Amino acid sequence: MSISDAWLLETNDSLSIAIGDHEMVEYVHAPVCFSVPGSPEYCNSVLFWQNNLVPVMDFGVLFDQPVVADSNLISLVVYQEEPGSPLQYVAIKVITAPEKIRVDDAQACELPDENIADLLKLLCLSCFSHEDQPVMILDINRLCSAEFRDIANGINQSPYQRPANIEEMDAI
Repeated sequence: MSISDAWLLETNDSLSIAIGDHEMVEYVHAPVCFSVPGSPEYCNSVLFWQNNLVPVMDFGVLFDQPVVADSNLISLVVYQEEPGSPLQYVAIKVITAPEKIRVDDAQACELPDENIADLLKLLCLSCFSHEDQPVMILDINRLCSAEFRDIANGINQSPYQRPANIEEMDAI
């Protein structure tokens, strides 16, 4: 049996995600974020942290969950695109302080197909049960990839906001 440490992140009332112990950098209460005009709604602000501009992700917007307006909490996470490359950071809005938990193989469970968006399935490495609730293990590299951005932007924009093909782009 393999036991690992993880951080449990509550992104809204119905979605819990986990990240590896080594991926959590800092929990920020009441961060000062700056709006980025023209950016997608799920990632429309940045946090200035240790001389880095860090994008702030809001899972509530991505998965049609009500955004918790009074929550001003962020978990700062780190990832590396490939070994030897510079560290990258992303901030994830949360509704409670992250909780450090221990996860073992016996907690593994299937992704709850009836309650999970296809987009979230792309971001999940695996799933486990914690306190009788499914928790998705987040693949941060995939979350910050161009592929995810393209898919998420397609989901979050109406067909009237983005050209469907090259000919339409030329007409703009």
